[in-house]
Amino acid sequence: MDDFARQGVAVTIYPGARLLGRDRIAIGSHVIIDDFVFIGVHAALTLGSYVHVASHASITGGGTCVVADFTGISSGARVLTGTDDFGGAGMTGPTIPDEFRAVERGTVTIESHVVVGANAVVLPNVTIGEGTVVGAGAVVTDDLPPWSVCAGAPARAVKARRRDVILAQEHALYERYGRPAGSTRLPRERA
Repeated sequence: MDDFARQGVAVTIYPGARLLGRDRIAIGSHVIIDDFVFIGVHAALTLGSYVHVASHASITGGGTCVVADFTGISSGARVLTGTDDFGGAGMTGPTIPDEFRAVERGTVTIESHVVVGANAVVLPNVTIGEGTVVGAGAVVTDDLPPWSVCAGAPARAVKARRRDVILAQEHALYERYGRPAGSTRLPRERA
C-alpha cells in the first residue's frame, strides 16, 4: 500500500474496496475503508485520522476532497466533488467528449467529528462544519453549520449537537495515545 501520496499507521482497506488515483490520496492513521467502497480519481483527496468509510459509500467527481479527523461516511453515502451542469450548458455523461460537456469540479470539505448518514448525498463546493451530523438520505447542497444535526433535501439544521462532550473526549484520546501521523484536524484554529 505504499502507492498512496501518504499513509499513516493502522490503516485497513478491505480487498473489495476500489480506490483509483492512489498517488493523489493521502490517508492518516487509524482509518478503515470497508469492502465495496468506491473512490474515484481526484485532483486531491485527503482522509484524516480516525476516519471510517462504510460499505457501498463513494467519493467521486474528480475535484478535491478533505475528510478531516474523527469522521464517518456511512453506508451508501455519496460525496461528489464534480458533476455535469444539467442546465443545458453542455451535453451530459462521461461518454461525451470534454469539448461538448459542461462539468463543474470543486471542493468538498468535511470538517472533524462529522457523520454523513446512510445514503446521504453531498454535492460539490460545500463545507460540512465541525461536529455536524448529516441525516440519512439528506442532500447537502450548501454549507452546513458546525455542531448541528441536519436533515432533508436540501439539508438544513434541525437541532444542535453537544460540542463540549465530544471535544473533551478528543482531548482525552490525544492525551492517552498522542496525535497520530496524518492528522487532518479541521477547523485548524481549534486544533
